Amino acid sequence: MPVYNEQHCVERVCREWLEQIREIGGWLLVVDDGSCDATPEILARLGAGEERLRVVRQANAGHGAAILHGYQQALALGCEWVFQVDSDGEIPAALFARLWEQRDRAAFLLGHRTGRLIHPPRLALSRVLRWMLSMMFGIRLRDPNIPYRLMRAAELRQLLAHVPPDAFAPNVFLALLAAKAGWLAEGPEVPVEPRHGVSSIRGWRMARVALRCAGELWRFRRRDWPRFQGGQR
Repeated sequence: MPVYNEQHCVERVCREWLEQIREIGGWLLVVDDGSCDATPEILARLGAGEERLRVVRQANAGHGAAILHGYQQALALGCEWVFQVDSDGEIPAALFARLWEQRDRAAFLLGHRTGRLIHPPRLALSRVLRWMLSMMFGIRLRDPNIPYRLMRAAELRQLLAHVPPDAFAPNVFLALLAAKAGWLAEGPEVPVEPRHGVSSIRGWRMARVALRCAGELWRFRRRDWPRFQGGQR
């Protein structure tokens, strides 16, 4: 769970996910991406009384870097499965059981968000992303960047080696690679709730992000994609 300045909801969200983890075993690994509000203090207090909560703090490097750091830390723990979710409370923890029950279907399971109450430019950006993936890679995914994905560690470890380390949205690259390797299946629909806080990607920054992602995908398609032949189970 990557976290940045979520003091208003991080305690509630962490407690909800810890309840799910107690039922199946494992840890909640939170990567604090240099929060400058009360988030670090809240996480420190929660971690002091909860052995299943692991908190890693890094200098602010962005959401993508926090995700990649979290995956590497999770693999270092020796987990068999790695699940990623965001910290804004958009996706209720209680829905996780449905995804967990389907884990034998594929090494990579992606949910699909429904009922998203976000402003139209972000919805348009999601549609453009799906179109680019279809045109550049010939792969159609309903929700390629969803922060609600369950991945078997052995396959995740192989694919991470092919993800650009500075990718803005590394989950998109992981979804593409997993689909090409034949390891990906789309899991259950995920009705979402209103997210907490205000997105940092708005206005002109959204346009810059769109251009950056398009450039990263184009370079990946020309340079790395043809060389990737899929992993080994």
